[in-house]
Amino acid sequence: MSNDKDVLTDNVYKDFKSKVNTDHVTSKAQERHEQGLGLDPLVDPASNGVIRRSLNRMEPEGLLFRLVMGIAMLVEERLDTTGSFWRNVDIAFKVLPRTYELLKKVLGRYDLQMINAIFADALDNYILCRSHAEMGIKIAEQMTLMVPEGGGKGNHGEDPQYGLFAGAYLTSADINRYGLKYYDFTVTDEPSHEPVLKNELERVFGKEVFDRVRENGFEIDPNNLPSVKQVIDKLLERAHAFVFLVDRDDEANEYWTKVIAQNRIIYLEDTSWLPEVKAAIIGLTEGVLTLSNLEDFLINEANVSSEVARMIKRAVAGIPIGAQALLENFDKIPLKGDLFKGKRDVWPTDEIPEEDDSEEPTKTVWL
Repeated sequence: MSNDKDVLTDNVYKDFKSKVNTDHVTSKAQERHEQGLGLDPLVDPASNGVIRRSLNRMEPEGLLFRLVMGIAMLVEERLDTTGSFWRNVDIAFKVLPRTYELLKKVLGRYDLQMINAIFADALDNYILCRSHAEMGIKIAEQMTLMVPEGGGKGNHGEDPQYGLFAGAYLTSADINRYGLKYYDFTVTDEPSHEPVLKNELERVFGKEVFDRVRENGFEIDPNNLPSVKQVIDKLLERAHAFVFLVDRDDEANEYWTKVIAQNRIIYLEDTSWLPEVKAAIIGLTEGVLTLSNLEDFLINEANVSSEVARMIKRAVAGIPIGAQALLENFDKIPLKGDLFKGKRDVWPTDEIPEEDDSEEPTKTVWL
């Protein structure tokens, strides 16, 4: 059972980092691919049940269960690793401690859990790699298992739609059981290809993908698949989703403004400041930051220059500020230490049962 120690500390990260090739953290995963072994099951979207689950962590305490770290808050990021972006996993791995620390600052009452994903082009060997919802060092470990090909085979559009599909239909997050939403970020510089194709869904998620979608509470007609816009609309029902556009390409901008609201598109010159931008977006959406104190937070807590702080503020100023705080139960969620009758209960209990200390032997019932 996970406990307070299952968090991503600097020491834990540094210890793991010493064991990997920091110039190219996915080198062993690429060797595995070259040996014909395919993706590691931990990042293969078709493996381990397909559905990614972000669950509240409970530990038994007497006849009850105690919430270990606050309710689970999922943050998913899918990175474009095509063409010149092939080093994005190395960059994300390098800044992971910074990302984790900043997100913890703005999500202090929750149990931060992260999914990392990368997407490519349908012409590549792997359209999508996707980790599980993890906390602690497993976040870093699963990043190193991905295979960014970076061939740029399918220029003028990429294939993030299958990662978006996973976010919309193949994710189960406990935060939604409270009427709140989790966070979803896509980083790209290209439009998405259309449409969503049945054969590619089965290639990425396995032949039983539609059974897994149904298991997760959705019904999709394999012969009438949703458009990318419809996939994003479904995702927005359960997540605060944003698209980061790098190098503001006119074609990419025109496309994404058609499939997601303009106030959910963030323009970046590069990916260097993704940890700070994500923290700013989440902090503003949660209501723990405002536009008036955002620059102070970035300068004092994220240690960026005043120039960078202003740049980030301009980039995120148009998002739906305070959107999470407007949702049902925002002020009523359980907190770390609350007790529950059942491990999968949504709400804590005020009733503390008395344990039966009777020494009377239990009768055996034969069936």
